Amino acid sequence: MSNLLTSVAFLVVVGFLAWLGWGLEPHWSSRDGTRFMCRMQLHPHDVNERTRWTDVKVSVQEGELLVYARSRRSRSHRGVWRVVGANDDPQRRRRIYELRSTNDDGASLRVPTSSRCVPMLNALVP
Repeated sequence: MSNLLTSVAFLVVVGFLAWLGWGLEPHWSSRDGTRFMCRMQLHPHDVNERTRWTDVKVSVQEGELLVYARSRRSRSHRGVWRVVGANDDPQRRRRIYELRSTNDDGASLRVPTSSRCVPMLNALVP
């Protein structure tokens, strides 16, 4: 009987940790807010295409965002982007920035509202 209880308790703990892990987003920001890691999603060219949020590294230099890939999946996100707008998601406490690349591709950048990079990104919104 005690073996059954410990097995059930173990599965409950593992399930809780999995649920907690899926709810958290990877994010890091430097003290000055000019370098950070967050999630980015490219806007699809086809209406039926679904794109995923991927992890990227971002550096703010001279009013532009330099995006570096963190994985093979986010290679297409690399490049120079400029901020063209911003929206709030108060329910999830996130700020979503709309971006345009030099070849006019669109993307969204998602950061927590409490991040140190938010004032830096807000300054780039026209």
